[in-house]
Amino acid sequence: MKDYQLKALLQMVESGSIRAAARALGLSQPAVTKAVRDLEQEVGAPLIHRSFRGVQLTEFGQELSMRARLAQMQLALAREEIQQLLGGKQASVSVAVTPVVFMGALPQVLRAFRRELPHAEIKLYEGLMPWAKSQLREGFAHFAVVGVTQGTLDPDFEFEPIARMPMMVAGRAGNPLAGARDWAEVEGAEWLVHRAPDSVHTVLFNHLEKQGLQVPRRTMEANTFGVSWGLLTTTDMLLVLPEHFLHTEPYGRQIVRIPLQMDLPDMTLGILKLRGAPMSHAAAKLATLFHRHCR
Repeated sequence: MKDYQLKALLQMVESGSIRAAARALGLSQPAVTKAVRDLEQEVGAPLIHRSFRGVQLTEFGQELSMRARLAQMQLALAREEIQQLLGGKQASVSVAVTPVVFMGALPQVLRAFRRELPHAEIKLYEGLMPWAKSQLREGFAHFAVVGVTQGTLDPDFEFEPIARMPMMVAGRAGNPLAGARDWAEVEGAEWLVHRAPDSVHTVLFNHLEKQGLQVPRRTMEANTFGVSWGLLTTTDMLLVLPEHFLHTEPYGRQIVRIPLQMDLPDMTLGILKLRGAPMSHAAAKLATLFHRHCR
């Protein structure tokens, strides 16, 4: 497989058509088409098919494009490191960040990073666990700062723990269940959840079933934290959160901890990256600063 062939495939997927890919790459349409056809011959499988919606990947194309994007990211890191050694262009780093961090320590981390690498390009993504893993696998993020529940980490990832995060059930200030102590008082409420296999809500519901407790039946799935926070603070819905939110201004004034007399599964905050994938100097520097300021 040649580098230009992989670039043609990735650009075709990103652009949605051969014409747009050719324009973006500065090539002719026949050249882009030939590059992808040669790539298909190399791997021995069809990678794309055309429809009225444009160019789409086959099952084989999806697998190859994911690996190709990671390979391109690593080659870009190598070029970046060499350019930095030569005094050339500045660094670039992409990171997925969990809400407890971007609503807390992120400003201090970025200020410290800017002092050391003032011209570096930074890209930030929301780092709820399911999307953070996807961003890492597809090469969009160099690493993620996330919360991990025990026993839910996939084998293709490495995790460096930073700190334990006790969890709580939270409601808005003035929630009628603000004084509830028994699970039976809250299980009938409406709950905001992220129902990914490794989310804290899935782990909690599995924990409840093992304890013989009723799992909430009234749930609303909200897969971005902004939507969850907006509903938590303006309705009587409940949400499982790290206790740290209570001590983060101004957010701590908007919510209360429901004082349930029961243990909830903890999470561990840490740095998540693909196993065996090296980080650039800039990414390693940023990860070190997250360790320092999030602890």
